[in-house]
Amino acid sequence: MVKKISVALVLILILTAFSSILFADVNSQTEINPSQGQVHVQTGVWIINIQKIDLEASTYRLDFYLWFRFDPAQINAQEVSQFEFANGQPGIKSIETTDSYLEYRVTGDFLKSFDFSMYPFESHDLTIELEHTDLSSDSLVYDIDQTSGLENTSSVAGWNLGNMQSQVLLHSYPDQSFSRPIFTVTLSRPTISAVIKSVLPLAVITAISLLAFVMAAEDYAQKMALGITTLLSATAFHLSLLSGIPPTGYLTFADRMMISVYILFLLNIGSSVYLMILLRANKKDQAKKYNKKALKLLPLAIIALAIITILI
Repeated sequence: MVKKISVALVLILILTAFSSILFADVNSQTEINPSQGQVHVQTGVWIINIQKIDLEASTYRLDFYLWFRFDPAQINAQEVSQFEFANGQPGIKSIETTDSYLEYRVTGDFLKSFDFSMYPFESHDLTIELEHTDLSSDSLVYDIDQTSGLENTSSVAGWNLGNMQSQVLLHSYPDQSFSRPIFTVTLSRPTISAVIKSVLPLAVITAISLLAFVMAAEDYAQKMALGITTLLSATAFHLSLLSGIPPTGYLTFADRMMISVYILFLLNIGSSVYLMILLRANKKDQAKKYNKKALKLLPLAIIALAIITILI
């Protein structure tokens, strides 16, 4: 009797172990566990419109479609939908959801630290960056869908709009790394427009000021008045030129250009003062010679300052 009970217990244990193994195999085929291997998810972006650029706040508003293509045998739609934008918190609206495809309409503000070192000839990269909220790069890697692009009708007033570029980077945190797809559109200022609006007015003001060098040495009072008047105009233009960008901790190209102009104004006014001193000391011949030398050295000073402005 005891032997029969023992044999029955052994059979029950064997059947229980076999059934647990069987159901475990079934669950492993139907239940998706991305952490067991690296899953590739294809993602793409189609930008409909660039609605607003705020240079002072370093923000921009985008309207675009975002989609994901994936193998449902490797990862499910719920896992794929758990993503976030690394450089913004826009509004997200689900458009289509299937076992292997997700699509969203995204509209909102994004943040980017703009570089104004070449202002007013600068360019800015507007990026869309996203990451999965939970799965690190060991579990999930994004691939770029090559059908991503930019609507042909998209435009930004006052800017040239380049083609969209895309790449996938590995963004590391102290404890783990995440796959981060980045979609980039470059905005650049039209060169001709920047020259006409920013350089030409300053060039005219400076040229008027430098006319003092061709005036006679005896007209030192008029030289000084011309230099001071145009200096005030250049200063006002400088403040107006920088009003469209936020304060920066570095010199922009506009700042370097204005410093060169201020040096020319200083040479102009300083020469006029020196001529006044010579003439009041009855050194007319010396004043005339100095006035001629200053006129000859002026082109060299302009070329040297232009080279320094461009190269620094």
